[in-house]
Amino acid sequence: MTGSSPTGPPLTAPTVSEGLTPGSIVWVDVDPIRGREQRGLRPALVVAGADYLASVPDLVIVVPLTTADRGWQHHVVVRGRGAGLPRRSFAMTEQPRTISRERVNRHSGRADDMTMAAVHGWLRDFLALGPEPSGRGTR
Repeated sequence: MTGSSPTGPPLTAPTVSEGLTPGSIVWVDVDPIRGREQRGLRPALVVAGADYLASVPDLVIVVPLTTADRGWQHHVVVRGRGAGLPRRSFAMTEQPRTISRERVNRHSGRADDMTMAAVHGWLRDFLALGPEPSGRGTR
């Protein structure tokens, strides 16, 4: 629904990317790809923080999910009652990606706090950010 408000800017229908929060599991269209990047319409885990999501309206930081169990420690099993994934899936923490929110196709569910703590731990290691302040977060 697009129109104009009598007192303000144009009214637009909400997009599927609205309501993103850290830990959201979404389906994204990541094509076109290069090299070893994941391709096609696939699930991804939102790893951007709440402040980022509020401050940067057109982008979101995600890690892709895979069902392939490669036995790699940095592939974190995604858990959560409301994850909404059809199969056991792993967050590929070695592939964080900033994408346009226009690539978000639909919401699937949410990862639990333990999953997010483990994912954030690997991202801190890979980005050389050091340990989380106050000792929170475990893998």
